[in-house]
Amino acid sequence: MNTIWEKVNTKLADYTNTTVELNPTFAPHQADVISLIDSYWSNKYKDGPSDSSGYKKAFYNVILKPTYVASKMIDLDTKDVRVVAEDGQSYYPAWFFSKELKLWMKNTKNQNDQTFGQLLNDIVYQLPKYGHVLLKKAKGSIFIVPIQSVRNDPCAQSVLKSDWMAIEHNFTKSQMLEQNWDKNKVENVYKKYQNKGKVKIYEFVGQIENKENNYFILPEKALDDEILFEDKIEIKKYFKEIKWEDIPKRAIGRGQPEKLFENQIAKNTDENLFRTGLRWSSKHIFQSRDESLAKNLLTDIENGDLLTALSEITPIAVEERNLGAYQASDAKWDKNTADSTFSYESISGERPPAGTPLGTTVLQSQQAGAFFDMKREDLGMFLKEVVFDWIIPDFKKDKKGEHSIMMGEFEEDEVDKLRGLITTNKFNESLFKNIKRNGRLPNAQERTILKSIIQEKIKNDKEIKVPESFYDDVRYKIDIIITNEQIDVASRMTTLQTILQIIGSNPTILRDKVTKKVFYKLLDMTGISPTDLNIEEEQSVEDMAGEMMAQRGGSIAGARPIAMPQQTTNSQTL
Repeated sequence: MNTIWEKVNTKLADYTNTTVELNPTFAPHQADVISLIDSYWSNKYKDGPSDSSGYKKAFYNVILKPTYVASKMIDLDTKDVRVVAEDGQSYYPAWFFSKELKLWMKNTKNQNDQTFGQLLNDIVYQLPKYGHVLLKKAKGSIFIVPIQSVRNDPCAQSVLKSDWMAIEHNFTKSQMLEQNWDKNKVENVYKKYQNKGKVKIYEFVGQIENKENNYFILPEKALDDEILFEDKIEIKKYFKEIKWEDIPKRAIGRGQPEKLFENQIAKNTDENLFRTGLRWSSKHIFQSRDESLAKNLLTDIENGDLLTALSEITPIAVEERNLGAYQASDAKWDKNTADSTFSYESISGERPPAGTPLGTTVLQSQQAGAFFDMKREDLGMFLKEVVFDWIIPDFKKDKKGEHSIMMGEFEEDEVDKLRGLITTNKFNESLFKNIKRNGRLPNAQERTILKSIIQEKIKNDKEIKVPESFYDDVRYKIDIIITNEQIDVASRMTTLQTILQIIGSNPTILRDKVTKKVFYKLLDMTGISPTDLNIEEEQSVEDMAGEMMAQRGGSIAGARPIAMPQQTTNSQTL
C-alpha cells in the first residue's frame, strides 16, 4: 500500500514532466518559464555566459523597462482604499472607519514584517513580472507565496482550480519548532531528513485516496506516521490568486517578461553578432607580396623605422559594413517590444523620437492608458476581495472592544472635522436630554452658549474613545472603492469650480432633503466625499425636537434656560 508521500510524489512528478501546449518551445514546462524569467531578470543566459569561442556573451536586457512601466501604471496604495457610505447612511461613520482602517493597515505587519502597504507594493511588482500572484492567509497574516515554490497541475484553468496544489518549503529546525506541530515529531523528522541544516517540507492541498482530510504538511519521503499536520480545509478561505494575462489550458498567467522572450533572444543575437564584428573591425591587418617584411608591424617595427619593400603594403578592409542592418533590426524589435507591452516613450517618461507627430504620441498614450486602466481595475477588484474577506474581519476583531485613538494620528484638517463631528454629536445629545427633561426647546441664544461650552470642552482633548462593537455592522454600511492614486488635477479643479457655482447659484440646495441627496450623489460620482468639504448635513434643532416630541407625545413648550454640561473629562466618545 502506497504511503501518502508516494501519492504526493506522483503528482509532483506530473508537475515536472507535464508539457504545456501553449508554452514557448524552449520552455515547455511551468517551472521552465519561471526559471527563464528569473534568469533573464538577472541578465543570465540559459546555456551559460560564454559562446563557443570562449568569449563572454553580452546580455541586452529588454524585459526590465516594460515590467517597471507596468508596475508604475497599476500602482496602488493603502490611501487608495476608500470607505464610502451606502445610500441613506451618514458619511461620517464611513469616513472615521476608513481613517482607522488605514491606520491599522499602516501599523499591522505580517509574518514577513510587512505592512499591508508594503505587501501591496510587492503585489504590484510581482504581478506583471511573473504574470501570477498567489496570496495566502495563515495565523492572521497575509503574504505572497513565491511562485517558484508552487507545484500544481500545469494545464489546469488556474492554480487554485487545479485538483491539487503543493508548496515547497525548506525549514531550519528553529522554523519547524515555531510551528504548532508535535515537538517530538519535529525532533525525529529533523534528525532523519535534514540536509545541510534544512528539511524539505511540502504543504499539500488535494484529495488523497481513502483520506478524509485534504490538507497535509509532510517532509519529503515521509512515512505516514511522520506527517506533521493534517486537516480538512476549504482552499478559497486561505488562498487567493490573480493573473496578469490568462492563457487557455495553463494554470499560471503570463507577464511582461514572458511576452518578450523572443524579443530578448533576438536583441541578444543582434548584440553579440555586432560585438563579434567589432572584434574584427577593431583589428589592423596588412598585406604584401614581399615575404621579407616583418610579420607583425605592431611588434616588429619601431617608431621611425624605414622599410625597404619589394612590394607595396596595403591594409585589408575589415571595417563593419552592415551597421544599417543592425540599426534596422534594433528599431524593429524595439517597436515590437513597445507595441507588445504598451511601454511607449510617452508612458515611460522618455522623449519620443524626433519627427514623431503629436497626434501619434497622444494616441499611444490613450491606448496604453486604457490597457493599464483595465489591468488596474482587475487588480482593484482582487484587492477589494482581499480587504473584504481578510482585512476587515481581522480589523473588526482587533477593534471590537472599547479603544482610543490619539488625535495626533489625524491631519490638522481632519482634527477640525472630527471635533466638529464630536461637537454636533454632544450638542444633539444635550438637546435631547433637555427636551426630554423639560419638554421645552432652548432658544437660539441658549443653543449658541451650549455649543460654545461643548467646543471649549473638547478643544484640548488628546484622544477619542471608540465604543465597544462600534464597527459590528460596518459591512452593511460601506463599500470599498480602490482607485488610481494619480489625480487628474484639471478635472478635479473643474469639478470644484462647478460645486462652487451650484452652491453659489442655489444656497438652499443643502437644506432641502431631496436636492441635498442628489447633490451628494453628484459629489460621490466625481470621487469627492461630502466629508472632504465639511458639508455633511446637520439635523435642524426644530426637526430633532419634533422627532423627540413625536416619540413621547405632546407639544414643545416655549424656550427656557437649560442645564449646561460639566467639563470633567479629557477624552471624547463617539
